[in-house]
Amino acid sequence: MKLSEIRQKYLKFFEDRGHVVVPSDSLVPENDPSVLFTPAGMNQFKDMFLGKGTGDYTRAASCQKCLRTGDIENVGRTSAHLTFFEMLGNFSFGDYFKKEAIEWAWEFVTGELGLPEERLVGTIYEDDDESFEIWSNVIGLPSEKIFRFGEKENFWPANAPSEGPNGPCGPCSEIHYDQGEVFSCGRPDCGPACNCDRWVEIWNLVFTQFDRGDGGVLDPLPSKNIDTGMGLERTAAVMQGVPMVQECDAFLPILNAAAEHVGVEYDRNGESGPRLRRIADHVRAVTFCISDGVLPGNEGRSYVVRRLLRRAVGDGKQLGAEESFLYKLAPVVAEAMSDVYPEVKQRRDNISRIIQIEEDKFRDTLDQGWRELQEKVERVKQSGQKTLPGKDAFYLADTLGFPIEFTEQVLADQGMTVDRDGYEAELEEQRKRSKAGSSMAADIFATGPMAEIKERAKPTEFVGYESTTGEGKVVGLIQGDTCVQEAEVGEVTIVLDRTPFYGESGGQVGDRGRLGGDGVEVEITDAKKTEGYILHVGKIKKGSVSLGDTLTAEVDADRRAAIRRNHTVTHLLHHALRQVLGEHAEQSGSMVAPDRLRFDFTHFSAVTPEELRKIEEIVNEKVASNEPVVARVMTLDDARARGAIALFGEKYGQRVRMVSAGDYSKELCGGTHCDCTGEIGLFRITSEQSVAAGVRRIEAVTGGRAFEEILKDEKLIQDLCTALDAPKSRLLQQAEQTAKEAKALRKEVERLKSGAARESASDLLASAEEVGGAKVVVRRLEDVSSAGMRQMADSLRKSGGPVALAFGTVEGGKVLFVVALTKDLVERGLHAGKIASEAAKIAGGGGGGRPDMAQAGGKDPSKVDAALGRAKDLFQEGLGA
Repeated sequence: MKLSEIRQKYLKFFEDRGHVVVPSDSLVPENDPSVLFTPAGMNQFKDMFLGKGTGDYTRAASCQKCLRTGDIENVGRTSAHLTFFEMLGNFSFGDYFKKEAIEWAWEFVTGELGLPEERLVGTIYEDDDESFEIWSNVIGLPSEKIFRFGEKENFWPANAPSEGPNGPCGPCSEIHYDQGEVFSCGRPDCGPACNCDRWVEIWNLVFTQFDRGDGGVLDPLPSKNIDTGMGLERTAAVMQGVPMVQECDAFLPILNAAAEHVGVEYDRNGESGPRLRRIADHVRAVTFCISDGVLPGNEGRSYVVRRLLRRAVGDGKQLGAEESFLYKLAPVVAEAMSDVYPEVKQRRDNISRIIQIEEDKFRDTLDQGWRELQEKVERVKQSGQKTLPGKDAFYLADTLGFPIEFTEQVLADQGMTVDRDGYEAELEEQRKRSKAGSSMAADIFATGPMAEIKERAKPTEFVGYESTTGEGKVVGLIQGDTCVQEAEVGEVTIVLDRTPFYGESGGQVGDRGRLGGDGVEVEITDAKKTEGYILHVGKIKKGSVSLGDTLTAEVDADRRAAIRRNHTVTHLLHHALRQVLGEHAEQSGSMVAPDRLRFDFTHFSAVTPEELRKIEEIVNEKVASNEPVVARVMTLDDARARGAIALFGEKYGQRVRMVSAGDYSKELCGGTHCDCTGEIGLFRITSEQSVAAGVRRIEAVTGGRAFEEILKDEKLIQDLCTALDAPKSRLLQQAEQTAKEAKALRKEVERLKSGAARESASDLLASAEEVGGAKVVVRRLEDVSSAGMRQMADSLRKSGGPVALAFGTVEGGKVLFVVALTKDLVERGLHAGKIASEAAKIAGGGGGGRPDMAQAGGKDPSKVDAALGRAKDLFQEGLGA
């Protein structure tokens, strides 16, 4: 049975039993700072579990995209561990409980999937007699096939009764599949709790029935919930009779393509097996992360993506891949998952190019790793040791992505080893940090003032599309981090049941304005949006506000109009970018403010001045055409059929709002917009730059601000005409002539300096100190460029005898050093690069280069002489003085 068939059967099975099938959430969870990535199917239902959700259902089912890196070291090594995976889940919010959950799980795995009962076992929490009775008496599972385990294995969160955290929790019951003794570790007590490959956990049923309090007290919850998770890939591997999860049908094309591009055969139990499985897993994870808008980088989620990508590249290099290959696998991933995730296939070219840029860049980093490793090895040797500290090996692996196997191989070739225990200790600390960052337990059920407001009020109804004024009832008052019943003069955050204020979201900034009532005046300086609630942030200027009060809301209409212009023009800009640069130019971020706009998009080189002019021209043509801007609410499928563009990383429900400008721009958008494109007035690009690998940024202005930019440009032209004494018609020719003359003058100055340098070189040599049969020249030079110092060094080295020289100068506030040696001194063991590096450290800098010639820089001009003194000492040491 194929993976896609299992997914379809599962959702249909639970839909037939009264469950609403909910689409997968994004890998980047909205309004959930407790996790970097969505780690489980239940995350998008947190409020439903607490009775605060807005869904009009008590039963749900989903197939959720998930990402976990806490057990990343096991990926490829064990039969079932993955980073990115799909989790099937059925959920009950105060509806059915243990009996139905266990019965349906058993019915699905034995009936729908047809798994043999003799291969299945159940596990329960050690004190959960209720679940034991259901498994034994209702399901008919023999008692010897029902295993009781403690809170570490069969409680959620793990160890919650003894260690916390406080909050909703409960026992678990799991279904495990027995792959047979051939996969066993051979221990007499081998069972479902064993970490060997014999037992595959395919379904976990969590019975959320307690509220843990201080001291580990477990109080029964008034409303009991069901949260289940079934690993789709694990189940597919079991159904298809393959021992490794990466060998199931959804993975196999990726695994085979990886082997082909790396140039090796897949050997399940050989060296290529674990590495190719890891490559297949990691490229799948990276592809989906990028599709959901997370690009490789140095912080947070972006660093996770970078680390996954680098680990895969390292595995490929270990298998002999000398060129970038990972980017070629992204289209294979997209095709394998296209039936359920068409958006990934749609973006496969962009995803491939982003991966390629990162992959090529990392290969340069690997070269840096080689250099740093050699430096660390040299220091270990100088200390008389033969073991590289684990901390150093971990730095190379974690920061530079230089695989530990590479490090061990290099050291082995030199008769050295790695402190593997120290490395593992660092790795364990990193693993703890990773698990803390992706924990489902710590703060998974949010507390604080918003949690209190959600208990008594529904999300805010936004009425600002139609008007900038309206009335709303106060349903929440927050001062500091506390909900209050009444607020007087001072700072406050107010939540209304309905409002015309737009809360910051989708790149559009929040509205400003005022709230008023009988004797009340509130200045609103910002509006935020969280989980459907709009928070009016401001200051009570007069009177007091209480829960239940009705207030009049007035948005700053002029400011809103400016925001509307800038938001609509981002849609026109997006259209123009795709027309000029290509369909790959997709929005990857934006900021829409009243005075400017910022638009990030995928593109892989700087946009040329000619392209920018064309983009600006197309947008202004659309502005001048004064086409109507229309918003319609429709189904997601209908919007896609009409050609609407969905954005990177956004999650859309079944009903969406499509904004159309004429017949050329159609986007899914919840922001506020002009009625006609002509309201924009004028569009002007102010800058274009790179913000990340494969991502460019355009900043622009509209309306009066655009006209101001034109006036500024006109003034600049007039000032240049005055400075160059030329009319506007001859300005370019005059500027080119002036630049040509300046270049000729610079060349003449350099020629004169070089001549003076050659003349002084002979003087320096004549007065040089002789050490160990070589002439040593160490001198601070004035008014000489780095090029001049190199020329002087070359001249001295051609004098015919052994020469060691070090020059230093300050040019434009920057400290520069040049160190050079004749060939015979290099053969005696001196190294210009190392001497330059050591000397530059004295001046707060660094550098290096070849054994015979090197250049370095420094930050402290006052330390030039001291740095040159260090170079002289190193010369004398090397020459035996």
